[in-house]
Amino acid sequence: MYLIFIIGVLTGSFLAVIAKRVPLNNYHITSRSQCETCHTTLKTIDLIPFYNLLFHQNKCRYCQKRIPIYHSLFELITAFLFLLFYEHFSFTIDTIYLLILWLMALTLSLTDLFYYLVEPKILYPFSLLAGSFYFFTHNLQLNLLIAPIFLSLIFLLLTTIVPNSIGGGDIKLLIIWSFFLSSHQVLWLIFIASLLGILFIILMNVIARKQINKLPFVPFLSIGLVVVTLFIK
Repeated sequence: MYLIFIIGVLTGSFLAVIAKRVPLNNYHITSRSQCETCHTTLKTIDLIPFYNLLFHQNKCRYCQKRIPIYHSLFELITAFLFLLFYEHFSFTIDTIYLLILWLMALTLSLTDLFYYLVEPKILYPFSLLAGSFYFFTHNLQLNLLIAPIFLSLIFLLLTTIVPNSIGGGDIKLLIIWSFFLSSHQVLWLIFIASLLGILFIILMNVIARKQINKLPFVPFLSIGLVVVTLFIK
């Protein structure tokens, strides 16, 4: 379990770099990270997950400015999902596509939070990788096309009647996920994500008294994906 947690943390650290850099067309994924404030190149010890959080009060040890907490939170969430996946599915050739979908969802959640963007350069490689594992271990059946075609028609109708009601990136993401899910899983996913999004807007309006003009929807879709793959067959 400890090993799985560590692998999850390291994976989360790497995916956070991808989410931050790729939308900016910075493909130097393996290049050394820098402090976002003073731009000092970080040493190996600075890159150890939770090092600055535990020993430097989450501050850069060069300029003493506070480091954004999202990186540590993302690592923790990724590690938790690795443990959750192991408990429910274990790591087998038949289920690994689900883990890839979860990691795709996590990474795209971060790009949506950062840039209000479902980054195609992240979406498509993850989709191809998940699809390769899925179709290698599952029989290709025509009924797999029902949900994608149905969703495409629904979203075409929705965007025609109510323009800008849902982002094009969100639509692509849902259609791709629908190849891996049953029709009722897709419907539950949309319901859960929509409900969470509405509750979030209400809470922000009532508690924080903050008007939400633009909502990153991928994080809510991602929660829905995890819920339906765990509990709805």
